[in-house]
Amino acid sequence: MNSLYNHGIKQTQLLTKDLATFEKNLSTSPLSLQGSITTSLNSFRKTVKEYGDLINQNLHDEQSQKHETRLDRFKTDLKNFSDKFDELKRRRDELIQDNNRQELLGRRNAAQSHKSENPYESNQGIGQQQSLSASESLYNERGSLGRSTQQLDQILEMGQQALEDIVDQNETLRKLHATFNQSLMTLGVSQGTIRKIEHRARQDKWIFWIAFLLTMVCFWYILKLFR
Repeated sequence: MNSLYNHGIKQTQLLTKDLATFEKNLSTSPLSLQGSITTSLNSFRKTVKEYGDLINQNLHDEQSQKHETRLDRFKTDLKNFSDKFDELKRRRDELIQDNNRQELLGRRNAAQSHKSENPYESNQGIGQQQSLSASESLYNERGSLGRSTQQLDQILEMGQQALEDIVDQNETLRKLHATFNQSLMTLGVSQGTIRKIEHRARQDKWIFWIAFLLTMVCFWYILKLFR
């Protein structure tokens, strides 16, 4: 239980550092940093759940009160981290939109300030309007690209959660297999029966790795499609 608590402390330190970096560079921080923070939040949320489950399994432990206090602090930290991350993402989107808006206004003012009084002024005005329309289209495309990037991040996040679940299930099956073999040996089951069970376990392992590879290929095609 103490090792899980220490792991949670390391996760809070990493999240604090990454969120501070994100806050200092809201408009210039890479999307990979947001992905890293999302992954860290999911891992920390999983740690908090496992820590709470261990506490429930050891309610009569002499140090249960201390662990419950630590769990409450973890839950508070998790909520604060999640709220701050959502707030920083909102501020980043507003900042990017404001910068794009200022850029468009700057181009429009520059175009108006350079109007000429020659006979071709009307044609130049049409050209400037077309240029502003193109700039506005570019702004809309940037907004669409930002939304697509957010959707891609969500897909990657779900894929990573699915991968973690598969790995956890494989570890659980491996432990159950070892325990089952030991139980069979204790009950005096023949070696032939045990070999059949081990053969079946190897087949299940191949099925697991094939499913894992297919999942990775699907993620690769999704990334290729969005890019």
